[in-house]
Amino acid sequence: MALRINYNFQSDFTHANLLKTESSMNKSMERLATGYRINRAADDAAGLFIADQLKTYAVSLDQGTRNAQDGVSIAQIAQGSLSEIYNILNDVKAKSIEAANTVDSDSQKALQQDINKLVDAIGKIFSDTEFNGTNLFSSSTSTTFTIHYGGRKGQELTITSSTAGATAGSNDTTASTVLIGTTTYTIDVTSQTKANDTVSVVDALIKAVDKEAAKFGSAQIELEKIISNNETQRVNTSDAEGRIRNVDFAKEMSEFTRQNILMQSGMSILAQANQQSQLVLQLLR
Repeated sequence: MALRINYNFQSDFTHANLLKTESSMNKSMERLATGYRINRAADDAAGLFIADQLKTYAVSLDQGTRNAQDGVSIAQIAQGSLSEIYNILNDVKAKSIEAANTVDSDSQKALQQDINKLVDAIGKIFSDTEFNGTNLFSSSTSTTFTIHYGGRKGQELTITSSTAGATAGSNDTTASTVLIGTTTYTIDVTSQTKANDTVSVVDALIKAVDKEAAKFGSAQIELEKIISNNETQRVNTSDAEGRIRNVDFAKEMSEFTRQNILMQSGMSILAQANQQSQLVLQLLR
């Protein structure tokens, strides 16, 4: 057996392996403490790149879903207002039929006055219906909302309302008008003949309002399907990111336990390796 005091190979070799074991154990401790397998690019450069891209897309999908939910809110607000207008128009039609059944001019004037008030309410509903300060209906131009529902460029959906408004007659002998799209509907019951014609006018107006409501309803259905798809994609994308970035605790705990045992055994072997050099002293006695 060769004995040297200037260089102890066994001790140096054991110490070098202890440093490696310590480094591995520290990485395991870090992973167990953070819950991440990848804490820096040095841990897995390609894995970090992929995981970050997946995380960014998941965050984008989440925001896209919130945008789409705003679109659903716009559609619901519009449908609610149009539903109220539909109810008012039913009252207008009933009064038009009543006016068509009489030749009493005073009664017709009273009915026209009532209709004017109802149309005034319709006008206020059109002008007051808004989302986040933006009117959904305007008597001068159509209103378009662009909903960016996805996590990529160009993933957009537009909701456009038709031009809409109403002008109430100023007195009991003046007709009222309601505008939907490019058509103006005149509601005049000041005579039996005009009242009779107004019945069909109101029918056409109700159909126009229903078509407008159906347009918003279709947009809501589409957005709800998009939201459902976004959520499915977001969950799966986040799961894919987690499989790359997150640590498997059972596996990592097993690795930490192994490294801990190696560290303890290495310390014991290092102590014994250091004692070998002391055998030289027995030769000097």
